[in-house]
Amino acid sequence: MTFPVSFTTLIDKIEDITASTVESTVVLADRIRESITGGQKASAEILLEPAVKAVIQGHIQHTLQHNRYCSGAGFASHIEKSPTTDEYWLLEWWFKKNNGLQQVNLDLDQATQQRLDFRTFEWFRHTPSVGKAFIHGPYVDYVCNTAYTLTSAVPVYSDGKFLGVAAIDMLVSQIEEELLSCRHPAKVVLTNRERRIIFSTRPDYRVGNLLSTHPATVLYQSDYFILYQCSN
Repeated sequence: MTFPVSFTTLIDKIEDITASTVESTVVLADRIRESITGGQKASAEILLEPAVKAVIQGHIQHTLQHNRYCSGAGFASHIEKSPTTDEYWLLEWWFKKNNGLQQVNLDLDQATQQRLDFRTFEWFRHTPSVGKAFIHGPYVDYVCNTAYTLTSAVPVYSDGKFLGVAAIDMLVSQIEEELLSCRHPAKVVLTNRERRIIFSTRPDYRVGNLLSTHPATVLYQSDYFILYQCSN
């Protein structure tokens, strides 16, 4: 598809953010799966082994260090109660802070984890097509950063058994900075596929709101986002 020259830089940046984030999430999920299974059939209980957790943490840290758009990354899992194991919520999550990486230690307190049942989170419940991610948001992440966030998620399976979800967070504020640095015409709005606003050059169009039905021209759309030019 051919775009007007004035939109090319902006659309290229949207595609770069999308492709980079989806690829990083898919790779993170694959590396976590390999770490858990080690070529063998895996049970969820193996996630509690310190050596396995350490390897998973290494993959998460590598993702953060090599993706400029990623503000946080991790792996979430829910282990069902069994004759040998109690019900357990697991969250290995790290985020960028002060030019370094810091761990979120929610999983050290199971009482807290049980109030944060991942099974109710949108990004935890979806299974995207192979090679793709499910991107949820924008939403306010009250768990980790209290800011508007987009979460890219890919489930981790072993022999058809669900083990958890690898996920990457992008701050909407950083996406806004990236897009504002691009050449673009006035009155453009970027939304998710449900028309919830992620970025706008108009101050009256707020992040998180649904784009109204007034006339707007679709300039670009993908599996994840839609870019509009408003007529007024």
